[in-house]
Amino acid sequence: MEQIKHAVLGGGLTGLSAAYHLERDYTVFEKLDEPGGLARSEEIDGFYFDYAPHILYTVDPYASKLIHELLEGNIRIQKREAYLYHGKYDLYTRFPYQSHLYGLPAQDIIDCLSGLVDVLRDPDRPKPQNYREWLYWRFGKGIAEHLMIPYAERIWTIDPKHMNFNWIDRRVPEPDFESILRGALQDETELSGFNKDFWYPIEGGIEALPVALAKRVSDIRLNKTVTHIDPKARTIEFEGGEVFGYENLVYTLPLTNLPKFIDDIPAEVMTAINGLQYNRIKCVNIGIDRTDISPYQWLYFYEDEFIFHRISFPRNFSEATCPPGTSSVCCEIASSDHRPPRVEGDQALIDATVEGLKKAGIMRDSDRVVVADVLSVDPAYVIYDLDYETNVKIIHDYLHGIGIHPCGRFGDWQYYNMDHSIMSGKRVADQIMGRAS
Repeated sequence: MEQIKHAVLGGGLTGLSAAYHLERDYTVFEKLDEPGGLARSEEIDGFYFDYAPHILYTVDPYASKLIHELLEGNIRIQKREAYLYHGKYDLYTRFPYQSHLYGLPAQDIIDCLSGLVDVLRDPDRPKPQNYREWLYWRFGKGIAEHLMIPYAERIWTIDPKHMNFNWIDRRVPEPDFESILRGALQDETELSGFNKDFWYPIEGGIEALPVALAKRVSDIRLNKTVTHIDPKARTIEFEGGEVFGYENLVYTLPLTNLPKFIDDIPAEVMTAINGLQYNRIKCVNIGIDRTDISPYQWLYFYEDEFIFHRISFPRNFSEATCPPGTSSVCCEIASSDHRPPRVEGDQALIDATVEGLKKAGIMRDSDRVVVADVLSVDPAYVIYDLDYETNVKIIHDYLHGIGIHPCGRFGDWQYYNMDHSIMSGKRVADQIMGRAS
Protein backbone atom coordinates (compact mmCIF):
# COMPACT_ATOMS: atom_id res chain seq x y z
CA MET A 1 0.00 0.00 0.00
CA GLU A 2 1.43 3.34 -1.05
CA GLN A 3 1.72 5.92 1.73
CA ILE A 4 0.99 9.57 0.93
CA LYS A 5 1.72 12.44 3.25
CA HIS A 6 -0.92 14.87 1.89
CA ALA A 7 -3.80 13.28 -0.05
CA VAL A 8 -6.07 15.71 -1.90
CA LEU A 9 -9.47 14.43 -3.03
CA GLY A 10 -10.72 16.37 -6.05
CA GLY A 11 -8.77 18.01 -8.84
CA GLY A 12 -10.85 21.15 -9.22
CA LEU A 13 -9.52 24.63 -8.53
CA THR A 14 -9.55 24.11 -4.75
CA GLY A 15 -7.73 20.78 -4.86
CA LEU A 16 -5.16 22.09 -7.33
CA SER A 17 -4.66 25.20 -5.19
CA ALA A 18 -4.24 23.11 -2.03
CA ALA A 19 -1.57 20.97 -3.72
CA TYR A 20 0.19 24.00 -5.21
CA HIS A 21 0.38 25.67 -1.81
CA LEU A 22 1.43 22.47 -0.02
CA GLU A 23 4.40 22.60 -2.42
CA ARG A 24 5.57 18.97 -1.91
CA ASP A 25 4.66 15.52 -0.58
CA TYR A 26 1.11 15.61 -1.99
CA THR A 27 -1.00 13.60 -4.40
CA VAL A 28 -4.20 14.87 -6.05
CA PHE A 29 -6.84 12.25 -6.89
CA GLU A 30 -9.40 13.20 -9.55
CA LYS A 31 -12.22 10.93 -10.79
CA LEU A 32 -12.37 12.47 -14.29
CA ASP A 33 -9.78 12.09 -17.04
CA GLU A 34 -8.76 15.75 -16.68
CA PRO A 35 -8.46 18.21 -13.79
CA GLY A 36 -10.53 21.38 -13.43
CA GLY A 37 -13.78 20.33 -11.75
CA LEU A 38 -16.56 22.82 -12.42
CA ALA A 39 -14.04 25.24 -13.97
CA ARG A 40 -13.77 23.05 -17.07
CA SER A 41 -14.89 23.83 -20.60
CA GLU A 42 -16.37 21.59 -23.27
CA GLU A 43 -15.40 21.93 -26.92
CA ILE A 44 -17.98 20.92 -29.55
CA ASP A 45 -17.16 21.47 -33.21
CA GLY A 46 -15.13 24.59 -32.43
CA PHE A 47 -17.57 25.98 -29.84
CA TYR A 48 -16.35 26.30 -26.24
CA PHE A 49 -18.91 26.08 -23.45
CA ASP A 50 -17.99 26.37 -19.78
CA TYR A 51 -19.63 24.22 -17.14
CA ALA A 52 -22.01 27.08 -16.36
CA PRO A 53 -20.79 30.62 -17.13
CA HIS A 54 -17.64 31.71 -15.32
CA ILE A 55 -15.99 35.07 -15.02
CA LEU A 56 -12.98 36.10 -12.97
CA TYR A 57 -12.83 38.98 -10.50
CA THR A 58 -11.55 39.33 -6.97
CA VAL A 59 -10.91 41.83 -4.21
CA ASP A 60 -8.12 39.65 -2.81
CA PRO A 61 -4.64 40.91 -3.84
CA TYR A 62 -3.03 37.46 -3.58
CA ALA A 63 -5.71 35.76 -5.70
CA SER A 64 -5.50 38.56 -8.27
CA LYS A 65 -1.73 38.22 -8.56
CA LEU A 66 -1.87 34.43 -8.90
CA ILE A 67 -4.66 34.45 -11.50
CA HIS A 68 -2.80 37.00 -13.64
CA GLU A 69 0.41 34.99 -13.35
CA LEU A 70 -1.36 31.81 -14.41
CA LEU A 71 -3.10 33.47 -17.36
CA GLU A 72 -0.22 35.72 -18.37
CA GLY A 73 -0.75 36.72 -22.01
CA ASN A 74 -4.12 34.90 -22.08
CA ILE A 75 -6.41 37.23 -20.19
CA ARG A 76 -8.86 39.88 -21.35
CA ILE A 77 -10.05 42.60 -18.98
CA GLN A 78 -13.48 43.99 -19.84
CA LYS A 79 -16.40 46.03 -18.54
CA ARG A 80 -19.56 44.25 -17.53
CA GLU A 81 -22.49 44.41 -19.96
CA ALA A 82 -25.18 42.60 -17.97
CA TYR A 83 -28.89 43.34 -18.34
CA LEU A 84 -32.31 42.09 -17.31
CA TYR A 85 -35.02 41.20 -19.79
CA HIS A 86 -38.60 42.19 -18.97
CA GLY A 87 -40.79 40.02 -21.17
CA LYS A 88 -44.00 41.76 -20.13
CA TYR A 89 -42.63 45.01 -21.55
CA ASP A 90 -40.22 43.55 -24.14
CA LEU A 91 -37.37 45.72 -22.90
CA TYR A 92 -33.95 45.48 -21.30
CA THR A 93 -32.63 47.35 -18.28
CA ARG A 94 -29.14 47.34 -16.87
CA PHE A 95 -28.03 45.09 -14.03
CA PRO A 96 -28.43 45.50 -11.10
CA TYR A 97 -32.14 46.25 -11.27
CA GLN A 98 -32.23 48.50 -8.21
CA SER A 99 -29.58 50.84 -9.67
CA HIS A 100 -31.08 51.08 -13.16
CA LEU A 101 -34.83 51.60 -13.05
CA TYR A 102 -34.71 54.06 -15.96
CA GLY A 103 -36.74 52.88 -18.96
CA LEU A 104 -39.28 50.92 -16.95
CA PRO A 105 -42.93 52.04 -16.93
CA ALA A 106 -43.54 54.99 -14.65
CA GLN A 107 -45.69 53.00 -12.23
CA ASP A 108 -42.93 50.43 -11.70
CA ILE A 109 -40.45 53.20 -10.90
CA ILE A 110 -42.91 54.86 -8.54
CA ASP A 111 -43.51 51.54 -6.77
CA CYS A 112 -39.78 50.97 -6.34
CA LEU A 113 -38.87 54.47 -5.15
CA SER A 114 -41.85 54.83 -2.82
CA GLY A 115 -41.11 51.47 -1.26
CA LEU A 116 -37.49 52.45 -0.70
CA VAL A 117 -38.54 55.79 0.84
CA ASP A 118 -40.87 53.92 3.23
CA VAL A 119 -37.87 51.85 4.35
CA LEU A 120 -35.66 54.89 4.86
CA ARG A 121 -38.36 56.61 6.89
CA ASP A 122 -38.46 53.72 9.34
CA PRO A 123 -34.95 53.13 10.74
CA ASP A 124 -36.39 51.29 13.76
CA ARG A 125 -38.26 48.70 11.69
CA PRO A 126 -37.94 45.09 12.98
CA LYS A 127 -34.79 43.27 11.93
CA PRO A 128 -35.34 40.62 9.24
CA GLN A 129 -35.37 36.94 10.16
CA ASN A 130 -34.93 35.46 6.68
CA TYR A 131 -33.92 36.41 3.14
CA ARG A 132 -37.44 37.35 2.02
CA GLU A 133 -37.82 39.70 4.99
CA TRP A 134 -34.35 41.11 4.30
CA LEU A 135 -35.33 42.03 0.74
CA TYR A 136 -38.30 44.03 2.02
CA TRP A 137 -36.24 45.46 4.90
CA ARG A 138 -33.39 46.60 2.65
CA PHE A 139 -35.11 47.64 -0.60
CA GLY A 140 -38.80 48.08 0.15
CA LYS A 141 -41.92 46.51 -1.29
CA GLY A 142 -41.57 47.66 -4.91
CA ILE A 143 -38.04 46.41 -5.65
CA ALA A 144 -38.62 43.24 -3.62
CA GLU A 145 -41.82 42.25 -5.38
CA HIS A 146 -41.11 43.48 -8.91
CA LEU A 147 -37.84 41.61 -9.24
CA MET A 148 -35.90 40.42 -6.19
CA ILE A 149 -38.31 37.81 -4.89
CA PRO A 150 -39.35 36.39 -8.29
CA TYR A 151 -35.71 36.00 -9.33
CA ALA A 152 -34.70 34.51 -5.98
CA GLU A 153 -37.41 31.87 -6.29
CA ARG A 154 -36.21 30.97 -9.78
CA ILE A 155 -32.52 30.55 -9.04
CA TRP A 156 -32.76 29.14 -5.50
CA THR A 157 -35.87 27.06 -6.29
CA ILE A 158 -37.40 27.79 -2.86
CA ASP A 159 -39.27 30.65 -1.25
CA PRO A 160 -36.60 32.99 0.16
CA LYS A 161 -38.43 32.93 3.50
CA HIS A 162 -36.70 29.57 4.01
CA MET A 163 -33.23 31.10 3.50
CA ASN A 164 -30.94 33.11 5.73
CA PHE A 165 -29.20 36.24 4.42
CA ASN A 166 -25.71 35.89 5.90
CA TRP A 167 -24.34 35.08 2.42
CA ILE A 168 -25.36 38.46 0.96
CA ASP A 169 -21.87 40.03 1.04
CA ARG A 170 -20.67 40.54 -2.58
CA ARG A 171 -23.78 38.82 -3.96
CA VAL A 172 -26.62 41.36 -3.86
CA PRO A 173 -25.47 44.92 -4.68
CA GLU A 174 -26.71 47.46 -2.12
CA PRO A 175 -26.47 50.92 -3.73
CA ASP A 176 -27.32 54.02 -1.72
CA PHE A 177 -30.50 56.04 -2.28
CA GLU A 178 -28.77 58.69 -4.39
CA SER A 179 -27.49 56.01 -6.79
CA ILE A 180 -30.93 54.42 -7.03
CA LEU A 181 -32.58 57.80 -7.67
CA ARG A 182 -30.01 58.74 -10.30
CA GLY A 183 -30.51 55.40 -12.04
CA ALA A 184 -34.27 55.97 -12.08
CA LEU A 185 -34.09 59.44 -13.60
CA GLN A 186 -31.48 58.77 -16.30
CA ASP A 187 -29.78 55.97 -18.19
CA GLU A 188 -26.99 55.69 -15.65
CA THR A 189 -23.92 54.09 -17.21
CA GLU A 190 -21.82 54.12 -14.03
CA LEU A 191 -21.52 50.47 -13.02
CA SER A 192 -21.95 49.18 -9.48
CA GLY A 193 -21.17 45.87 -7.84
CA PHE A 194 -17.98 43.89 -7.39
CA ASN A 195 -17.79 42.44 -10.91
CA LYS A 196 -18.12 45.69 -12.88
CA ASP A 197 -14.69 44.85 -14.29
CA PHE A 198 -13.92 41.20 -14.90
CA TRP A 199 -11.42 38.95 -16.63
CA TYR A 200 -11.74 36.00 -18.97
CA PRO A 201 -9.20 33.89 -20.88
CA ILE A 202 -8.67 34.87 -24.49
CA GLU A 203 -8.15 31.25 -25.57
CA GLY A 204 -9.39 27.95 -24.20
CA GLY A 205 -12.48 29.01 -22.25
CA ILE A 206 -12.41 29.20 -18.46
CA GLU A 207 -10.62 25.85 -18.41
CA ALA A 208 -7.46 27.76 -19.29
CA LEU A 209 -7.16 28.70 -15.60
CA PRO A 210 -7.13 25.18 -14.05
CA VAL A 211 -5.01 23.94 -16.96
CA ALA A 212 -2.40 26.59 -16.12
CA LEU A 213 -2.58 25.77 -12.40
CA ALA A 214 -2.35 22.02 -13.03
CA LYS A 215 0.96 22.57 -14.81
CA ARG A 216 2.36 23.72 -11.46
CA VAL A 217 1.11 20.61 -9.66
CA SER A 218 3.39 17.62 -10.10
CA ASP A 219 1.36 14.62 -8.89
CA ILE A 220 -2.20 14.45 -10.24
CA ARG A 221 -3.71 10.98 -10.63
CA LEU A 222 -6.73 10.89 -12.91
CA ASN A 223 -9.60 8.42 -13.26
CA LYS A 224 -9.57 7.77 -9.50
CA THR A 225 -13.07 7.38 -8.04
CA VAL A 226 -13.22 7.19 -4.25
CA THR A 227 -15.22 4.29 -2.80
CA HIS A 228 -14.20 4.29 0.88
CA ILE A 229 -12.42 6.41 3.47
CA ASP A 230 -11.28 4.87 6.75
CA PRO A 231 -10.35 7.77 9.05
CA LYS A 232 -9.13 5.42 11.82
CA ALA A 233 -6.74 3.50 9.58
CA ARG A 234 -6.16 6.68 7.53
CA THR A 235 -6.70 4.94 4.21
CA ILE A 236 -8.56 5.74 0.99
CA GLU A 237 -9.89 3.07 -1.36
CA PHE A 238 -10.69 3.64 -5.02
CA GLU A 239 -12.63 1.75 -7.69
CA GLY A 240 -10.68 -1.34 -8.60
CA GLY A 241 -9.61 -1.90 -5.00
CA GLU A 242 -6.51 0.31 -4.96
CA VAL A 243 -5.79 1.54 -1.43
CA PHE A 244 -3.57 4.43 -0.28
CA GLY A 245 -2.55 5.44 3.20
CA TYR A 246 -2.41 9.11 4.14
CA GLU A 247 -1.18 11.40 6.88
CA ASN A 248 -3.39 14.40 5.98
CA LEU A 249 -6.57 14.26 3.89
CA VAL A 250 -7.86 17.35 2.04
CA TYR A 251 -11.50 16.83 1.10
CA THR A 252 -12.97 19.03 -1.68
CA LEU A 253 -15.87 16.75 -2.65
CA PRO A 254 -19.50 17.48 -1.68
CA LEU A 255 -20.30 17.03 2.00
CA THR A 256 -23.44 15.21 0.86
CA ASN A 257 -21.22 12.39 -0.47
CA LEU A 258 -19.69 11.57 2.93
CA PRO A 259 -22.11 8.71 3.74
CA LYS A 260 -20.96 6.94 0.56
CA PHE A 261 -17.37 6.93 1.80
CA ILE A 262 -17.30 6.75 5.60
CA ASP A 263 -18.89 4.04 7.75
CA ASP A 264 -20.64 4.59 11.06
CA ILE A 265 -21.17 8.34 10.78
CA PRO A 266 -22.80 9.52 14.03
CA ALA A 267 -26.58 10.04 13.87
CA GLU A 268 -26.33 13.76 14.61
CA VAL A 269 -23.90 14.21 11.72
CA MET A 270 -26.07 12.14 9.37
CA THR A 271 -29.05 14.34 10.24
CA ALA A 272 -26.97 17.43 9.44
CA ILE A 273 -25.79 15.97 6.13
CA ASN A 274 -29.35 15.05 5.15
CA GLY A 275 -30.38 18.60 5.98
CA LEU A 276 -28.02 20.25 3.50
CA GLN A 277 -29.83 22.00 0.67
CA TYR A 278 -28.63 22.66 -2.88
CA ASN A 279 -29.89 23.18 -6.39
CA ARG A 280 -28.94 21.66 -9.73
CA ILE A 281 -28.27 23.47 -12.98
CA LYS A 282 -28.80 22.26 -16.52
CA CYS A 283 -26.78 24.34 -18.99
CA VAL A 284 -28.38 24.25 -22.43
CA ASN A 285 -25.65 25.29 -24.86
CA ILE A 286 -26.56 26.31 -28.39
CA GLY A 287 -24.37 27.34 -31.32
CA ILE A 288 -26.02 29.48 -34.00
CA ASP A 289 -24.97 30.24 -37.59
CA ARG A 290 -25.11 34.01 -37.10
CA THR A 291 -22.74 36.42 -35.41
CA ASP A 292 -23.61 39.11 -32.90
CA ILE A 293 -26.90 37.68 -31.67
CA SER A 294 -26.67 39.97 -28.64
CA PRO A 295 -24.57 42.95 -27.52
CA TYR A 296 -24.70 41.74 -23.89
CA GLN A 297 -22.49 39.35 -21.95
CA TRP A 298 -25.28 37.90 -19.86
CA LEU A 299 -28.98 38.45 -19.15
CA TYR A 300 -31.29 37.69 -16.22
CA PHE A 301 -34.82 36.35 -16.64
CA TYR A 302 -37.18 36.50 -13.65
CA GLU A 303 -40.49 35.66 -15.33
CA ASP A 304 -41.87 32.11 -15.31
CA GLU A 305 -42.72 32.15 -19.01
CA PHE A 306 -39.00 31.50 -19.63
CA ILE A 307 -37.54 28.15 -18.64
CA PHE A 308 -34.10 29.67 -18.00
CA HIS A 309 -33.20 32.21 -15.31
CA ARG A 310 -29.91 33.42 -16.81
CA ILE A 311 -28.28 33.24 -20.22
CA SER A 312 -24.81 34.23 -21.36
CA PHE A 313 -23.09 34.78 -24.69
CA PRO A 314 -19.60 33.19 -24.74
CA ARG A 315 -18.52 35.08 -27.86
CA ASN A 316 -18.87 38.34 -25.91
CA PHE A 317 -16.41 37.01 -23.32
CA SER A 318 -13.96 35.90 -26.02
CA GLU A 319 -14.36 35.56 -29.79
CA ALA A 320 -12.24 32.40 -29.62
CA THR A 321 -15.17 30.54 -28.04
CA CYS A 322 -16.98 30.34 -31.41
CA PRO A 323 -16.00 29.47 -34.99
CA PRO A 324 -16.00 32.38 -37.47
CA GLY A 325 -19.45 33.47 -38.58
CA THR A 326 -21.24 31.99 -35.56
CA SER A 327 -22.43 32.86 -32.07
CA SER A 328 -23.45 30.83 -29.06
CA VAL A 329 -25.60 31.06 -25.98
CA CYS A 330 -25.52 29.21 -22.66
CA CYS A 331 -28.87 29.02 -20.84
CA GLU A 332 -29.07 28.02 -17.15
CA ILE A 333 -32.07 26.15 -15.81
CA ALA A 334 -32.33 25.55 -12.06
CA SER A 335 -34.13 22.73 -10.28
CA SER A 336 -33.98 20.94 -6.93
CA ASP A 337 -35.86 18.55 -4.71
CA HIS A 338 -38.08 21.54 -3.90
CA ARG A 339 -38.80 22.39 -7.54
CA PRO A 340 -38.46 19.51 -10.03
CA PRO A 341 -37.54 20.24 -13.66
CA ARG A 342 -40.39 21.60 -15.77
CA VAL A 343 -39.44 19.31 -18.66
CA GLU A 344 -37.50 16.05 -18.72
CA GLY A 345 -34.95 14.94 -21.28
CA ASP A 346 -32.21 16.81 -23.09
CA GLN A 347 -34.09 17.33 -26.36
CA ALA A 348 -37.13 18.70 -24.53
CA LEU A 349 -34.86 21.11 -22.64
CA ILE A 350 -33.23 22.23 -25.89
CA ASP A 351 -36.62 22.74 -27.58
CA ALA A 352 -38.00 24.74 -24.63
CA THR A 353 -34.83 26.84 -24.52
CA VAL A 354 -34.94 27.66 -28.24
CA GLU A 355 -38.61 28.59 -27.84
CA GLY A 356 -37.73 30.96 -24.99
CA LEU A 357 -34.85 32.52 -26.92
CA LYS A 358 -37.17 33.23 -29.84
CA LYS A 359 -39.81 34.64 -27.50
CA ALA A 360 -37.19 37.06 -26.14
CA GLY A 361 -36.15 38.05 -29.68
CA ILE A 362 -32.64 36.65 -29.28
CA MET A 363 -33.04 33.89 -31.86
CA ARG A 364 -34.89 34.22 -35.16
CA ASP A 365 -36.91 31.59 -36.97
CA SER A 366 -34.31 31.75 -39.74
CA ASP A 367 -31.41 30.91 -37.39
CA ARG A 368 -29.85 27.49 -37.87
CA VAL A 369 -28.77 25.63 -34.75
CA VAL A 370 -25.26 24.35 -35.48
CA VAL A 371 -24.72 22.55 -32.16
CA ALA A 372 -26.93 21.88 -29.16
CA ASP A 373 -25.86 20.24 -25.94
CA VAL A 374 -26.87 19.94 -22.28
CA LEU A 375 -24.33 19.98 -19.44
CA SER A 376 -25.41 19.03 -15.91
CA VAL A 377 -24.01 20.62 -12.74
CA ASP A 378 -25.14 18.63 -9.70
CA PRO A 379 -24.80 19.94 -7.06
CA ALA A 380 -24.55 23.50 -8.38
CA TYR A 381 -25.34 26.18 -5.79
CA VAL A 382 -25.46 25.74 -2.04
CA ILE A 383 -28.81 26.92 -0.61
CA TYR A 384 -28.41 28.88 2.60
CA ASP A 385 -31.49 27.56 4.37
CA LEU A 386 -32.33 28.53 7.94
CA ASP A 387 -30.54 25.46 9.37
CA TYR A 388 -27.47 25.96 7.17
CA GLU A 389 -25.01 27.25 9.77
CA THR A 390 -25.97 24.65 12.40
CA ASN A 391 -25.71 21.76 9.95
CA VAL A 392 -22.41 22.82 8.39
CA LYS A 393 -20.80 23.38 11.81
CA ILE A 394 -21.82 19.90 12.98
CA ILE A 395 -20.34 18.30 9.85
CA HIS A 396 -17.14 20.33 9.91
CA ASP A 397 -16.57 19.67 13.62
CA TYR A 398 -16.94 15.96 12.91
CA LEU A 399 -14.51 16.02 9.98
CA HIS A 400 -11.90 18.04 11.85
CA GLY A 401 -12.24 15.59 14.73
CA ILE A 402 -11.34 12.64 12.48
CA GLY A 403 -8.45 14.44 10.79
CA ILE A 404 -10.12 15.41 7.50
CA HIS A 405 -9.70 18.95 6.10
CA PRO A 406 -12.80 20.08 4.12
CA CYS A 407 -12.45 22.98 1.69
CA GLY A 408 -13.78 24.39 -1.55
CA ARG A 409 -17.31 25.15 -2.72
CA PHE A 410 -18.70 21.80 -1.63
CA GLY A 411 -16.26 20.93 1.14
CA ASP A 412 -16.77 24.27 2.86
CA TRP A 413 -20.37 24.18 1.54
CA GLN A 414 -20.22 27.81 0.44
CA TYR A 415 -21.33 29.88 -2.55
CA TYR A 416 -17.78 30.28 -3.87
CA ASN A 417 -16.45 32.05 -6.94
CA MET A 418 -13.21 30.83 -8.47
CA ASP A 419 -11.07 33.20 -6.39
CA HIS A 420 -12.76 31.92 -3.23
CA SER A 421 -12.01 28.34 -4.28
CA ILE A 422 -8.35 29.13 -4.87
CA MET A 423 -8.04 30.86 -1.51
CA SER A 424 -9.88 28.03 0.26
CA GLY A 425 -7.27 25.57 -1.00
CA LYS A 426 -4.50 27.90 0.10
CA ARG A 427 -6.09 28.29 3.55
CA VAL A 428 -6.14 24.55 4.18
CA ALA A 429 -2.58 24.13 2.89
CA ASP A 430 -1.43 26.88 5.25
CA GLN A 431 -3.22 25.22 8.16
CA ILE A 432 -1.65 21.83 7.45
CA MET A 433 1.81 23.35 7.09
CA GLY A 434 1.42 25.48 10.22
CA ARG A 435 1.74 28.74 8.30
CA ALA A 436 -0.09 31.92 9.16
CA SER A 437 -2.88 32.31 6.59
